[in-house]
Amino acid sequence: MAELSEEALLSVLPTIRVPKAGDRVHKDECAFSFDTPESEGGLYICMNTFLGFGKQYVERHFNKTGQRVYLHLRRTRRPKEEDTSAGTGDPPRKKPTRLAIGVEGGFDLTEDKFEFDEDVKIVILPDYLEIARDGLGGLPDIVRDREVQAWDGEVRQVSKHAFNLKQLDNPARIPPCGWKCSKCDMRENLWLNLTDGSILCGRRYFDGSGGNNHAVEHYRETGYPLAVKLGTITPDGADVYSYDEDDMVLDPSLAEHLSHFGIDMLKMQKTDKTMTELEIDMNQRIGEWELIQESGVPLKPLF
Repeated sequence: MAELSEEALLSVLPTIRVPKAGDRVHKDECAFSFDTPESEGGLYICMNTFLGFGKQYVERHFNKTGQRVYLHLRRTRRPKEEDTSAGTGDPPRKKPTRLAIGVEGGFDLTEDKFEFDEDVKIVILPDYLEIARDGLGGLPDIVRDREVQAWDGEVRQVSKHAFNLKQLDNPARIPPCGWKCSKCDMRENLWLNLTDGSILCGRRYFDGSGGNNHAVEHYRETGYPLAVKLGTITPDGADVYSYDEDDMVLDPSLAEHLSHFGIDMLKMQKTDKTMTELEIDMNQRIGEWELIQESGVPLKPLF
């Protein structure tokens, strides 16, 4: 590539904009392909619109708009070296205990596992005149702004059915333990329907574990919306699911609803994992969280 002269730069200055507070700089992925700064040709960022383009699209953008000035960003990734020395004073990495992002006890997306070397140049098309330029790192980033936002998967809302739930008369008395699905032999992942007292197994998970979907099938047949997970009932609460609202919910009247079936909530003890505990275990066991973050995995475009 030819060197960029001062005269050439001055000739295109009127087309260059400085990013303002509300501007988003697309410096992570091409607007039309999967090219990133780590791709072979790097990423070209328009200095007027701040859109990013891979090598095969930047010339199309130039031909269509006449915009000549681009920031060429190339990035090389390398794994961070872990500090294994003793006495560093750094606390050990904590395992997540909450199904949450960016809050205490949740998954930490701000933890960097890689270091990056960046090569940044100003390029003028069509001759690809260039000059090295530092300091791109401080520009606003459309991806990073959305990436690390706090999210708490344990925050639940009060069910709309909690205060007017219909419960059938003359229900069966539910024992404090020894439950079994009324439609199969499952003895775990059992849910008590709070309307008619049916004990049925939960959903089958994508890996084949879990239940046989009898509880959700019962809801589809009857429309009875709330169910509590047996084994999670304690004096402090329990896992309650609303099939109608398709979410875990809070039931402030849970003690009253359970007493309808002879269950004293104050005497119950936890004997099964909560849904939050199961989801955290599953995320850690099969590495789903790593897959979601695409942690260090080089992805090949399919087209």
